Amino acid sequence: MIYPSSISSRKRGSTLRQGTSLVEAARFLGVDQSTLYMAVQKGQIPISRSNGRTVISQGALMDYQARTRPLL
Repeated sequence: MIYPSSISSRKRGSTLRQGTSLVEAARFLGVDQSTLYMAVQKGQIPISRSNGRTVISQGALMDYQARTRPLL
């Protein structure tokens, strides 16, 4: 069976990412996982579900980082 290229690349394990895991997001932000979970719970960082995983978009991470970064 022949698949269109976008479908076949996903089937072969392409690195198309729908978001960042909570563990990776905490690492990226340089905070504890509990701090990240509290921000998510308070609605400061929007999350979504992708293939049964809770993920955070890169844009949401960048927005949160810009809002919480201390001014010099």
